[in-house]
Amino acid sequence: MTKIEINAIATRALVDKEFEAAILNGHRRERLQEFELPENVFNAIMGIKGKNIKQFIFQLNDIAASPTLM
Repeated sequence: MTKIEINAIATRALVDKEFEAAILNGHRRERLQEFELPENVFNAIMGIKGKNIKQFIFQLNDIAASPTLM
């Protein structure tokens, strides 16, 4: 289920400009609470340092591919 949630975050960030702005500019915690994420995945996403949506999504992909987080 977590990979589906991560894909939903990536998709929403690409199609919803308000969501994109929020996750890149200080409101990520509030927006991520809309998704059912395990604490370790939530924390990993909170730690993403992407400066733009492309960097953010590449790092989301790394989290989704990490066997230790899933």
